Amino acid sequence: MGEQKKYDVICIGQAVQDILTTNVPKNAFMMETDTVKADSLTITTGGDAVNEAIILSRLGNKSSVVVRLDNRNVGNMIYQELKDENVDVSLVSRQDDCENFTSMIFIHPDGDHDFIVGPGKNYMLSRSDVDFSVFSKARAVSAGSLFTLGELDTNGIEEIFKIAQDSGAYTFADANFDLKGIGPDAIKGVYPYTDYIIPSLNEAMYMTGKKNVDDIADWFLAHGVKNVMLKLGSKGCFFKNKDERFFEDPYEITPVDTTGCGDNFAAAFIHGVLHGMTHKECAEFACGAGGLNSQGIGAHMYIKSEQQIRDFMAKTPKRDVKR
Repeated sequence: MGEQKKYDVICIGQAVQDILTTNVPKNAFMMETDTVKADSLTITTGGDAVNEAIILSRLGNKSSVVVRLDNRNVGNMIYQELKDENVDVSLVSRQDDCENFTSMIFIHPDGDHDFIVGPGKNYMLSRSDVDFSVFSKARAVSAGSLFTLGELDTNGIEEIFKIAQDSGAYTFADANFDLKGIGPDAIKGVYPYTDYIIPSLNEAMYMTGKKNVDDIADWFLAHGVKNVMLKLGSKGCFFKNKDERFFEDPYEITPVDTTGCGDNFAAAFIHGVLHGMTHKECAEFACGAGGLNSQGIGAHMYIKSEQQIRDFMAKTPKRDVKR
């Protein structure tokens, strides 16, 4: 899988505008006053595919995105930022009927956050947005989030992953909450073509109907997934395949903002696989990226290089998680 290809990673998914406000009290909208002062307000880009692609590019990979962008100010901003970050934009679909949505992110003093999203229209991918031939030209293909791929969730991602695997590429899939209500069975067809699945614990519980990490992993493996990586937030992560099983503890940090930490985790894990790290090393590196991202504001604004992650890992102790 180390042959020379046009792309290292093609990231498929969503592109959004993020408006970040910091130090917003959790009860801000229940206070008697009609005005709340935030410490800062930042307008930037976000969305699973955009976040992954930008971080992968900063780590030295040739990344590209398959996303739908409007021809208005938001789409122009996202398009330009991708170019500025050396992400290939040749696979981006620009459509007049599209209106990318904005995500307002209220970051609380403890680093946790709440979202208000919308409205947007026609921003989900459809088959007509995608050139299926490109996926044989990548070393890896990543579905930014199952359940948010538009038409591709039920009519496309399975085919894309099969094309990728047939060409020798790795396939990765993160997940999101099923806001469309298509149901967990709607995406089961992609599992036999998925090399690595990387959902959060809550997402995985919904997808499998299981609660225990081993039961969740075993369910995915029984349905064709080759490797299972569960993101456990402040408890690190859990990895399992037919030969390996381990937990990886997180780094001991106080988060500033947890926005995008899961996408940074996934990007770092993909980078590790492509660069020949063991699964244990990939998990540790991914935890390092997720932890480091939480030390700054935004979904992809803090991490600049692999060395920055390595330096953070070297100087930051790990949390001793009681399991």
